[in-house]
Amino acid sequence: MSTRSWLLVAVMVAGLSFASTVKAQQAQPQGPNPWSECCGWEQWPMEPDTMGRGMMGPGMMGRGMGGMAGSMPRHHQAMMSGVPAPYDGFSDPLPRTRQTLERGATVYAENCASCHGPTGRGDGEAGRDLSPPPGNLAWLSQMPMVRWDPFMYWTVAEGGASFGSAMPAFKDTLSSDDIWAVIAYVQARLPQTAGSAP
Repeated sequence: MSTRSWLLVAVMVAGLSFASTVKAQQAQPQGPNPWSECCGWEQWPMEPDTMGRGMMGPGMMGRGMGGMAGSMPRHHQAMMSGVPAPYDGFSDPLPRTRQTLERGATVYAENCASCHGPTGRGDGEAGRDLSPPPGNLAWLSQMPMVRWDPFMYWTVAEGGASFGSAMPAFKDTLSSDDIWAVIAYVQARLPQTAGSAP
């Protein structure tokens, strides 16, 4: 075999090795929801149309690309450059307790539900005319990115102005513990107390 043939074989073997490594990594199950089944709370059931009709359906992405359109630039920046300082090293200091989730539910109801909706689907009254529409947190709460504490704190603290979204920055209006509590509530996939209506 010529040197060129050996080089071609080496490149093919390396490519197959890389492909099998990527496939193995993709096959790894996602980590558990850090707040799943915490504190006697149940998750809101995912309604059949939460995933919408395809990628552009009304559920998963909100109205058109809505539920994700405002989130995509932030996700892209985080994946390419990481979360900016000072948020890059943050982790939730609050205990995983019922009180934390109750506090998060209160913060959510007072500051988030008007745009994101009471069930987090991006269908709140105040968000109906926003472009891009508020994120579908019921869907986003299923994503690994939402379980990344620095990313979530950065999102809530800085809001969406630098990414073309109307989400306000909460760093000057909510305490750090309130931000962490609402993050816990979203990470717990917007739970409800057993037996209560969403």
